[in-house]
Amino acid sequence: MQKKIVLILGALALAGCATPYVATPYDRQAASVRTIAVIDDSAADDAIAYEVASMGSNFGLIGALVDVGIQAERRAAVNRALEQANFDGEEAFERRLMSSLSTSGYQVTLRDGPARAKREFLVSYPTPEGNEDAYFDVIISHYGYLSAGAFQPFRPSVVAQVRLVSAADPSKILMDNRIVYNGMTTADAGVITLSPNPEYEFQNREQLLADPARMAAGIEAALNEVADTAARLLR
Repeated sequence: MQKKIVLILGALALAGCATPYVATPYDRQAASVRTIAVIDDSAADDAIAYEVASMGSNFGLIGALVDVGIQAERRAAVNRALEQANFDGEEAFERRLMSSLSTSGYQVTLRDGPARAKREFLVSYPTPEGNEDAYFDVIISHYGYLSAGAFQPFRPSVVAQVRLVSAADPSKILMDNRIVYNGMTTADAGVITLSPNPEYEFQNREQLLADPARMAAGIEAALNEVADTAARLLR
């Protein structure tokens, strides 16, 4: 469980890399992309429910171990509630992304890709089918709820990396950017930051779990905004 928490913290610190992040802007006229295949498996199955500066982590090794258990149990409870609400974060995001790209004038399909053992861009892409011009590769590092610390409210959070590559030559990156929705970190220049919707603020764990439908709606609203933002990068 400690390893899982370390991985979550690494995702939360995505915008704080030692090497300055440089986005790759999209040039629609030069790219001449009309048909886009969105690569599947953009997100992990489970949402997060994480307290960044929790009280237990301040009390040495024993406190840290107790905190790991508390964090893991909260996450499990949140995902059980989301399952009751029939919520699928990956499906919701990909559906919205495809809709937003279609609205921007692209022909869009969904393509299966290799399963991602890690939240990383694909190293190799599927063989183009039909008239696919580009692949839209998305890594959602996390989605769910974050709290700044003990007695602080939980708000939706999503961290995503988005990349468009040429289908004919996937080594050619046509667009690359990072989108952080309530990441609770200082983002590097070039990273797109989005503020959380106050409508989906929960004061504590009990309130979060009391209304699974509203909790799911908060995550979906965040994923939708990230998807719409990603699509706007290709206008």
